[in-house]
Amino acid sequence: MTAQSVILPLPSDHARFIVLRLKDLSITELKEKIADLLSTRDRLITQYPHAQIKTAIAFGAELWAQIYTQAPEGFKPLAPIQGSFEMPVKPADVLIHIAAQRTDICFALSQAFFEGITDKVDVLDERVCFRNFDGRDLTGFIDGTENPQFPDDRAEVALLGEDHGIFSDGSFVFAQRYAHNLEKWKQLKVDTQEQVIGRTKLESIELDDEVKPENSHVARTVVEDAKGEEVEILRHSLPYGDGKGDQGLFFIAYTQDLSIIDAMLFRMFGTSGDGIHDRLLHFVTPMDGAYYFAPSEELLEEVLEG
Repeated sequence: MTAQSVILPLPSDHARFIVLRLKDLSITELKEKIADLLSTRDRLITQYPHAQIKTAIAFGAELWAQIYTQAPEGFKPLAPIQGSFEMPVKPADVLIHIAAQRTDICFALSQAFFEGITDKVDVLDERVCFRNFDGRDLTGFIDGTENPQFPDDRAEVALLGEDHGIFSDGSFVFAQRYAHNLEKWKQLKVDTQEQVIGRTKLESIELDDEVKPENSHVARTVVEDAKGEEVEILRHSLPYGDGKGDQGLFFIAYTQDLSIIDAMLFRMFGTSGDGIHDRLLHFVTPMDGAYYFAPSEELLEEVLEG
């Protein structure tokens, strides 16, 4: 089996994330439009071989049950959280992750998908994202520092193993948009920002445990397994924004185990049992959220032909 092309490589400079519900679009029509997108992708890869064009198509649990007879173990809808902060959920049918070194190519692929169906789908989000300077979030801190860097490590973290049978080399996906209050954030001095994040701003060095606050973002997003070992996810998050203030981060992560994301969210939003929440939530607001499954290339082809 082969993972969909966007998952394992390092993130490209430009991405477009499409989140939608089918509304009046039939499943047959959806399959045809996904095929249109993929054929356009393949043509553009031939025309622009250095543009690093990559995609992933992922499905929500409700739609997956309609298009395939089985589901991977552990696949489920995301549940909302009511903790120190509220985490909303906005269930969706399809997530399309488009990435390239050129924003025009991302646009062309979106255009190929939507042509002729704009009135038949409910577009929950179409987010145009970009690499910000040397991989920094709009807060000014480098994002995804803890990502595994080597291909084998990235695959181990993100992809379902051979023991998952037909679902091997697929991946669970968590997507959630965060809106940033940058005016409020910029009122903090750099050393205070570093206490909120748990890293130095310039060098992105994690603070020592003796000085790192237990409610820092780094501290709250660490999840350990039963042996006390840190478990990882594969982030492809990128910032978005316009100059007048609609600015934030489209958080997206690929994982072979959604319980890791569950644990991370419980720790962030203050429902893990220790009474602590992520201090960063005073400056960023989750606007939505959902879980998806991105099948392998081979299983996706089977689904589209079915």
